[in-house]
Amino acid sequence: MNERSADHRPRVLLVNPWIHDFAAYDFWAKPLGLLTLGGYLRAAGAAVSLLDLTDPCSPHLPDRQRPRRREGGTGKFPAQRLRRPVVLPYINRFYRRYGIPPEAAAAALREMPAPDAVLVTSMMTYWYTGVIETVALLRARWPRTPIRLGGVYATLCPAHARRVSGADEVFTGEATRVGPLLAERLGLAWPEFDPLAPPLPVHDLYPRADAAALLTSRGCPNACPYCGIRLLAPEFVRYSPARVERELRWLTRDLGIRDLAIYDDAFLLDRPRALGLLDIFAGLGEPVRLHAAAGLSCRGVDAETSRAMKRAGFATIRLGLETADPDRQRELGGKVTTAEFEQAVAHLLTAGFRREQIGVYVLAGLPGQRRAEVEDAVDRVLALGLQPHLAEYSPVPGSALFAAAQAVSKYDLSDPLFHNPTLLPAAAGDLTPAALAEIKVRIAAHPGIVR
Repeated sequence: MNERSADHRPRVLLVNPWIHDFAAYDFWAKPLGLLTLGGYLRAAGAAVSLLDLTDPCSPHLPDRQRPRRREGGTGKFPAQRLRRPVVLPYINRFYRRYGIPPEAAAAALREMPAPDAVLVTSMMTYWYTGVIETVALLRARWPRTPIRLGGVYATLCPAHARRVSGADEVFTGEATRVGPLLAERLGLAWPEFDPLAPPLPVHDLYPRADAAALLTSRGCPNACPYCGIRLLAPEFVRYSPARVERELRWLTRDLGIRDLAIYDDAFLLDRPRALGLLDIFAGLGEPVRLHAAAGLSCRGVDAETSRAMKRAGFATIRLGLETADPDRQRELGGKVTTAEFEQAVAHLLTAGFRREQIGVYVLAGLPGQRRAEVEDAVDRVLALGLQPHLAEYSPVPGSALFAAAQAVSKYDLSDPLFHNPTLLPAAAGDLTPAALAEIKVRIAAHPGIVR
């Protein structure tokens, strides 16, 4: 055990690792699970600090390498070219490390007091080489400090993570499950927390944040076959309105954050609750821009909710159409029809949203999916003057579609590197990466999109 903080609380360092990928962009990307766990541990008595290796606003990033930020809290990650893993096929893109350069990360670690424990999170399964590099950096700095790994990759691929990550221990599940185990190892008592009013995530550990992520609930009641949310957060828990308002006021008034990304998977599911929360947003009295990062259910967008979102300050709307094929819509859970999507768009426009504020997610690369299906959905979005956002399918271990992806994929999906959606690992013959690139070019050149 290393030296504790001056008030004898155990020191815990939270680490968001590097991303290794062909492409990554900061659309309000924050490691909210890690920040949530940090909030629990702080409330349990730990002294918590943070090193986010992907933070484009990091004070450890040299000015000449600092990417330009866009109004609204988005922008490029800092990045450095890497050698592509030899098992991956050739892609006409550079493979990169997204985040602050290793020398800046090492300098940041030298400034920190030795922690009693290091907690590393993980996101996409196919980013695991970034986890390996991060753990190696931490191990070189503090050889005897326990390094523990959690997060999405650790939960979906625990055996793989235990085999290759280099971490001393791998935890699965969300903060409410992992927190008590970590507290026990740190010698802390774990209080009885109210599940409807959990501790606030440690947003304040970002010294220069220009945006923050917000959850008003945990989990999702839907069971989309391509999704792994029920493996990550089995219960659907809606936070109390008072708890949501407390976090909002802390973020906006105390921390000065002006751009908030709503991470909820089912924000509009409970209409009366959503309208109540939107009234809270509207009554903040602060100049806040809200962004529907995770996508909104078209079925929940009616005239009243559209007006309420406009009053609340939503600047970015993302709708989940996914596909315009009726059979596929039923296979994906029957959450939306094309007619419901078109009606939702009409309500938003009537409420005063501009077309350039509305984007639409279209799934590409589902097991057996053909090019024509993707193009049909894209054409329907373009016909409304809206921007399609292609959400390329990544096979999720344990999800209902994973076996189908394994059956059609030409890759060995036991290696998470092959979950990378850039490869389109489960698409049918004519939906190749080159074909998808052609669709993207057509979207970019379409004269009817208001940007």
